[in-house]
Amino acid sequence: MGTEVIEKKLNKLPDNLKLKVEGYIDALLMEYHIDESATESTSFQVKAGFGGGKGIIGYMADDFDEPLEDFKDYM
Repeated sequence: MGTEVIEKKLNKLPDNLKLKVEGYIDALLMEYHIDESATESTSFQVKAGFGGGKGIIGYMADDFDEPLEDFKDYM
């Protein structure tokens, strides 16, 4: 499907639905780690097995494994 077909369909939608489409496109770009300024689309694949998701999580806090303050009453 070419961009011309998508553009024609998009132009038929009311503004509130165009905003939903834009949000969906943004979500897809984030999910597949596609730079919006990139001219070529790149796919993102996860390798099966241990370590297959390496590099997906960009930041993890140093105290990630520490007990949460909210659950102190239950411990």
